[in-house]
Amino acid sequence: MACLGARMHSTIAARGGTFPGMRVFVPFALSLILSAGSVCAGGDLPLPASSGRERLVTVVPTDKAAELDGLFTRLAAAKDRAEAAGLEAEIRQRWASSGSATSNLLLTWTAKSVAAGDAAGALDILDELTVRQPALAEAYYRRATLHLLAGRLSPALGDLQTVLRIEPRHFLAMKELAAVLEDLEQHERALEVLKRLQAVDPHFEGLDEAIEAIVAGSHGRDI
Repeated sequence: MACLGARMHSTIAARGGTFPGMRVFVPFALSLILSAGSVCAGGDLPLPASSGRERLVTVVPTDKAAELDGLFTRLAAAKDRAEAAGLEAEIRQRWASSGSATSNLLLTWTAKSVAAGDAAGALDILDELTVRQPALAEAYYRRATLHLLAGRLSPALGDLQTVLRIEPRHFLAMKELAAVLEDLEQHERALEVLKRLQAVDPHFEGLDEAIEAIVAGSHGRDI
């Protein structure tokens, strides 16, 4: 755990930005929060399970779930990046709506706490949210970004994997998870995550370059 914390802290301090280069995107992830209202490199890091373990089921009304499914269908068929970006924004708005007025208010408070530099306060609120609504993927995703910022890799990975058990199409969580796996030199697993992301959102910003970077660097590696 110590090696992970130190490595992630140095990574976050030294890197930032967007998808090219396959790095951890904490500044970008935190901007999404604001706008939306012990394994080492050679260790065995499991990907989110699709079967064989308890699965969290997102609590979304049937009609809202149908709307979300429709948006994801359109996202997979988007013609270009501009169209995909608009659909991503619509999907993120729906992810930020919990279906509970109280939980929506708590989500708003997390954004205000982050904006005020009170990460600890935001984490307290998000901890409460995961208890109130254990199938609210947005709460786990926001908490993961804060854990990444602080260099707490193990809980961040746990939260990202929980997000993807609740919502396997969560393109932001897939992006973050792939970046962490790549930094941990888990190249094959990072590529698997990116391939899943490609199926969900083919025009995700920087996705093609990220895949190409892993493949180009695979010479001499077992990928």
